[in-house]
Amino acid sequence: MATPLTAVAIHIDHEACTNCRMCYVVCREIDLNAVVIAPEPRHRLEIDRARCLYPGCTVCLMYCPAPGSIVETASGRSLVPPPRELWTEDRRQARGTS
Repeated sequence: MATPLTAVAIHIDHEACTNCRMCYVVCREIDLNAVVIAPEPRHRLEIDRARCLYPGCTVCLMYCPAPGSIVETASGRSLVPPPRELWTEDRRQARGTS
């Protein structure tokens, strides 16, 4: 049995984000809905910390085409493109799993 991962806050760097919404689409595809469209300001994408499972789930990082657009909040470390340690099958969340 895998050890549960401790949640780490991540956010979208709006300076680097291209607003392609791939993170939004794939997060909805796996039924997490952690990437949301904020009503203000300017309807930008945001990550709902209460729903985000990073580092247990990295699907948004795998699909994001904009380098530096998703970062760890505390460290400021860029997660796009994903660091090598995140490219593992067990870090992807399947639909309906917890």
